[in-house]
Amino acid sequence: MQKRIFISIISIALPFMIAVSVALILILSGEPENNEIVSYFGIAVITIIVATVLIFIFAGYSARKLTASFVQTLDNIRLNGYNISTYNELMQFTVDLENQKRDFNRRIEDLSSRADTIETITSNMQEGLILTKTDGTIIAANNSVQRIFGENIDRKNILHICREREFQDAVKQCLAGENAEIEMERNGRIYTVFFSTVTTGSNGKSTRGSVILFHDTTERYRAEKQRREFSANVSHELKTPLTTISAIAEMISHGIAKEDDIKTFADRITEQSGRLLVLIEDIIRLSEFDEGRANKEVTNFNLWELAESIIKSHKDNAGSVEIELTGDAFNITANSRMIDELLYNLIDNGIKYNKENGKVIVELSRVETGLCKISVTDTGIGISEEHHPHIFERFYRAEKSRSKKTGGTGLGLSIVKHITEYYNGNVKLESKEGEGTVITCHLVG
Repeated sequence: MQKRIFISIISIALPFMIAVSVALILILSGEPENNEIVSYFGIAVITIIVATVLIFIFAGYSARKLTASFVQTLDNIRLNGYNISTYNELMQFTVDLENQKRDFNRRIEDLSSRADTIETITSNMQEGLILTKTDGTIIAANNSVQRIFGENIDRKNILHICREREFQDAVKQCLAGENAEIEMERNGRIYTVFFSTVTTGSNGKSTRGSVILFHDTTERYRAEKQRREFSANVSHELKTPLTTISAIAEMISHGIAKEDDIKTFADRITEQSGRLLVLIEDIIRLSEFDEGRANKEVTNFNLWELAESIIKSHKDNAGSVEIELTGDAFNITANSRMIDELLYNLIDNGIKYNKENGKVIVELSRVETGLCKISVTDTGIGISEEHHPHIFERFYRAEKSRSKKTGGTGLGLSIVKHITEYYNGNVKLESKEGEGTVITCHLVG
């Protein structure tokens, strides 16, 4: 800029100064003689040279000052907006510049706000999210996916963080422009992984990268597995008594059964029908818990009296097993039917899996943090440690042969667990094979 101003001043001032110098020489010299022309010409040249040097000095100084002033004005525009008065010609420029600056700042704030929102959303997502370039380089990965792979995977290649064949094939398929979906296991969790291609262009055929989403379906997978197992177990449990009833009924209807056997067969039908009813009632109770339809009606009742009545009802089938009630007598406010079922199943298990002349001790006590503590101890056959993690699962039997003899459905302890969880409590099992079992339930109000 300084150079341009300098040249502009020279181009304007130099011809003017030359003309003025020549005119002054002619005026001062009058009408020169022929022999004086040469000396006048020399004086004119010297005058022009001096004028030119003075013009160059003036032009350089003026260019420097004007450039500094102009640059200072632009700096003021940049730093202080358009509140300047040095150059009125720049006022409209500065107004437009300030408007553009404000619009630019608004756009930056909007983009920053959107980026913060996206960052907050992705950081708090339960699903794992990965964004990659077309070459597979990861450009973004949220916290959930970092936990899935147990390391920081930013800027790594997606093909290098997981070597499973199915996963690698799905990545390659996605980067080639075709969406994919797989199921994979990682650290004991089941994930459904969605691979989506990111495309640009009007035809949507230009691949720019991929979006990979990890959805944890472990609970759904387990629930589906449990549902299948439950259906299979229910079918099996229903089939046995129904087969017995059907066979006996067919024998009677065809006249195969002897007259003296009719009563025995009738007793068998009654026994198997009762087993069916118990099983169906247990299934209905579990279904109510699963669907959140458990009876929520509560009453205030004496827990000791309820336990006494249940123990009395077990006297006939307890045989040589002694049942003892200890602890405190007190009232609680809860659903009496649920507490009745809980106590009934615990005492019933204590009797079924006990030894000859064994003992079942039912202990009731209040606790500061909840409604009550119910503990049932037996001196029975006990449960080996390998069965402890599964003992509260539906239809699970640690002693299958013993369960068949006693007619258990395998749902009793599962119902106990659901009732305890309904009251925000917990159930604890302590048992050693051959030394008996202690099951303790804390019910929290």
